This record gives sequence, C-alpha cells and structure tokens, in this order.
Amino acid sequence: MRSAMELGCVVRSAQEAELTARLPLDYLEIKGDMLCVEPGEFAALCVRLRAAGLPFKAMTSPLPRRFKCRVVGPDADHAAALDVFRDMCDRGAVLGVRTVVLGSGQARSVPPGHSSGQALGQFRDFLVQAHQVCAERDMTLALEPLNRTETNFVNSCAEAREVVDGLTGVDVRITADCFHIMSEQLPIADEVAAAGAAVGHAHTSSVPRGSGDFHEGAQKEFVAALLAAGHRGGLTVEDDFGDFGREAPAAVDVFRRVLASASASGPSLP
Repeated sequence: MRSAMELGCVVRSAQEAELTARLPLDYLEIKGDMLCVEPGEFAALCVRLRAAGLPFKAMTSPLPRRFKCRVVGPDADHAAALDVFRDMCDRGAVLGVRTVVLGSGQARSVPPGHSSGQALGQFRDFLVQAHQVCAERDMTLALEPLNRTETNFVNSCAEAREVVDGLTGVDVRITADCFHIMSEQLPIADEVAAAGAAVGHAHTSSVPRGSGDFHEGAQKEFVAALLAAGHRGGLTVEDDFGDFGREAPAAVDVFRRVLASASASGPSLP
C-alpha cells in the first residue's frame, strides 16, 4: 500500500545525510546552515551529499542566524536578507531542492514599540520578493508558523493563512509543524484546517524536541488533518537528535507507522 505522503528528515551535516542511507525515507531536508561553506568547499560537500543516495527535496533555515538578517522592524534590510536568501536558494538548487521552508524566527521577530501593522506590511513585502527568487528557480516558498519561544510574529497556522491570503499575485504556501502547534497548545485539527489548501509542506518531531516522546496519537491526528486538507506532499521529521545514528531510525519507524495507519484507515489516495 502506498504511503499517505512522503517521509523525509532534516539533516544538519553531511555525516547525518550519510547515516540516513539505510533508513526508509523518501527524501532529505537540508538545514541551510550546512551550506554556508566557501565556494571551493561547496562542490566537495555536494559530491558527498549526493553520495548519500536520497534526494534533497526541501531546505529549511534559508536565512541562517549567523547573517543576522532582519525583515521587519526599523532595522529591516530586505536587500541584505534577499542576498542571503538568493545565495541559499542557488546552493539548494544545485542539490535539487524544490521546497524552501521560511521559519527564521529571529529575522521576523517584531521589536518593542514597532507596530504590528507595519511589521505585517514589511513581512508581506519580503515574502513577495522571496517568492520571486523561488519561482525563478522552480521552487515553492512555504511560510512556517513558529512557537513563541522562537518568535513573537506568526505563531499559528491561522495567522500564517492570514499573512499569505493578503499577498497579491504570488502563491506562498504554509508549512504546518506539529511540534509548534503542540508547543502553542493549539487544537491540531483546527490549526491544520485553518491552513487548509495552503498547506504545501509539513514538519513533525518528538515533543519537546529531543525528548523521544512522539505523542503518537497526536501525530495520527496531525496526519489525518493534513490528508483532510488535501496535502499529499512531504512530512519531514525535524528533531534535536543527541545521537542521530541511534535516535533517527527510531523516529523514522514511528512516523512510518503513523503514515501506514493513515493509509490503511483513510480514503484511497490518487
């Protein structure tokens, strides 16, 4: 029976990518930070990553913290942020990335005294420009709501839907993340339904990350909600593994089981 959706895993190093070779995964999602190497080192890194054998279909963290990008607030610098974003997308494209997940909580946090309305306008303006960068590379941009420990702006799928629905002439999608939904203590099914047809990608993990507690019942609810919203794309495990070689296989087993359950109980898939 074909799985309800594809299963991937975020990798933060070439070594982690190599350790996924024998896991029952469909793709990998690259952490943007690991692409921040000198041009001469990048070619060698790509050779090593491709040798891992799984396609790199997605990339997260396209505005790595080291660059201190800001896209809202009085210190916002869209030109500088877009330079970083464009370079990361170019590097991701070399590896075949097709979905770019924009979380980047530090870049979008609203400083005290800055109006929320102005921040929303600034953020939408940046999204339009970032979408153009992605479109030129045949990539999809997917905005990720984050919990309040990571940013104070766009903390739910409902808020993300409001942001993207206010864009004109561009199709920015939403990355629904079960970890962030549960961290905010929001109703899982309602949150995914709020994103609805705008869902373009999904993340999940143990809660808290790194705990090994996957809340399997909640994960099944999450996957069922994604299917009800029409999502048939990627579900990426994004966890804080202390020992990737030991912990990642256990996590993949959990989510393979969750997806198999969804396939068995849900409607036939196209």
